[in-house]
Amino acid sequence: MRKLFAVLGVLVWLSCPSGVEAAGVREAAVEYTGSEGAMPGRLYVPEGGQKRAAVLVLHGIDGPRPPIEAFARRLAQGGFVTLTPDLFSLHEFGSDGRVDHPLVLGDLAGALAFVKGRPEVDPSRVGVVGFSVGGRLAVLAAALHPEIRAAVNYYGVASYRELAKHREVGGRELTSTPLTLRVNAIRAAVLIQYGEADQTNPVEQGRLLHAALARAGKRSLLYTYPGADHVFNFPGTRHHPEAERLSWERTLAFLREHLR
Repeated sequence: MRKLFAVLGVLVWLSCPSGVEAAGVREAAVEYTGSEGAMPGRLYVPEGGQKRAAVLVLHGIDGPRPPIEAFARRLAQGGFVTLTPDLFSLHEFGSDGRVDHPLVLGDLAGALAFVKGRPEVDPSRVGVVGFSVGGRLAVLAAALHPEIRAAVNYYGVASYRELAKHREVGGRELTSTPLTLRVNAIRAAVLIQYGEADQTNPVEQGRLLHAALARAGKRSLLYTYPGADHVFNFPGTRHHPEAERLSWERTLAFLREHLR
């Protein structure tokens, strides 16, 4: 049943016009300037004239699939302007996990500049949420852009060097700097969330990052969810409803606290 709904979601999504309104949120396809040209994304703006906090919502290795867009839309219904950039649209670096590549990071910087420049946004209140590959990118963004005030990492790799001790990572342990070595540059508060049964990016990755942030005197929260696997909060065979509910509540509360 969940797979059927996911397929229907794709069909409905592709049939949507470029600018629509749903449940108090205006949404539209947008373009912003990335490393090598125009990059696509989708913008979600709550109704009302006041300037709002903004949140980048970063996809995983499969790109901005319907569950990512649904998450961004839900955050917008909670009062945030959200942007889902398609970070792998011009190149394929993300598909093999090289999210540290300068072109990907440049595309991310372009998305951040775009959302900060929107008339609906208070540029002093910006956060980022990411899933898997996007979770790692969320922490990287916080290290590279000190204006980011809140970062949420859903089950992203903290250290490919450590992960390589448990599974094949395609040489990424040689090309990617561990996030644990970047924590001193982070000013944002960081929320880390992992499933304890994650076989893709084990929960030890979250503990490693949390410990490094704590040693550096940074603001960090770690939540782990018993029985939850990778991508536990999205439809599919690994969906864990209770972990999804708790992680959503904690994400929303965290963003509201740090982007006030």
